[in-house]
Amino acid sequence: MRILAALLLLPLIACGDDDGTDTDAAVATDAGRRDMSADADGGEEPDAAVTEDAGSDLGAPDPCAGDALCEDFESYADRTAVGDGDRFGPWRAVHRGGGAFDLDETRAVSGSHSLHVRIGDGDREGGRLFTDGDIPILAGGPTELHGRMMMYVGDNGHSVHWTWAGVLGPTMDGTPVAGLRSTYLFSSLRQDDANQFSSVVYINSDPAQDCWNRSDTPIPSGEWMCLQWSVDSEGRHIEVSRDGASPFLVVDETGQGCVGDVANDSPWYGPVIDQLYVGTWSFHPMTGPLEVWIDDVVVDTEPVACP
Repeated sequence: MRILAALLLLPLIACGDDDGTDTDAAVATDAGRRDMSADADGGEEPDAAVTEDAGSDLGAPDPCAGDALCEDFESYADRTAVGDGDRFGPWRAVHRGGGAFDLDETRAVSGSHSLHVRIGDGDREGGRLFTDGDIPILAGGPTELHGRMMMYVGDNGHSVHWTWAGVLGPTMDGTPVAGLRSTYLFSSLRQDDANQFSSVVYINSDPAQDCWNRSDTPIPSGEWMCLQWSVDSEGRHIEVSRDGASPFLVVDETGQGCVGDVANDSPWYGPVIDQLYVGTWSFHPMTGPLEVWIDDVVVDTEPVACP
């Protein structure tokens, strides 16, 4: 298996992972680990010209080597609609609302299938896939991860806040909220009736720490884009970039604001990561339909290049 000045969104209430499923005990599954190795032949050293030519044919390193989580949604050809609670591969599905949630053949980057979510006009919630059980990339509870995924937005309706990926787990020891559930979300926050790339931290403290950071970069429609993200819980650092360019969203220590009684300069205490997700979920009613396809998801302990 080969296996994101003033807000127009205030009040922003319960924008964290409020589907109540993230802490479920999960069965252990094989995440499609691939151990890649190459045997080096001994012998005579080739001349410089041969070495240069050979190097040009090697191509980029396989992003699915080692413990990386790789998903291209091609291993589930017998599956179309995805139901709430379904388990397949390394995933557990969470689906709410009446919109579409499936693995369809409408659009794909590699192969013929991708994850598809549609949230209708006025609707909320959606569909996400959470890692289900023990997978190699999350062994030992990493505090730093990197990922990339391909995303296509068709109908580009907006809401106050919707998400496309996230990592979560118990908040790191040594923080005032140690042990509470913490999530770094990659998402959209509305600005001027448009979707803008953003990030949010949500911690189920009392009051909940629900803090946001919005970029100036709009989420485009009608094209595939490669979204890259990095999180460092210990350093309280988050980055999001597109198509191999420099990051357009960076969070260091704190974001731009917080909701409710939480101070705006509250540090973004991050998780010891035991779970991650991809998919589309809106915490507020949509002002128009939103339709998203996701393909070629890769998560690793090192940055992952765009294809």
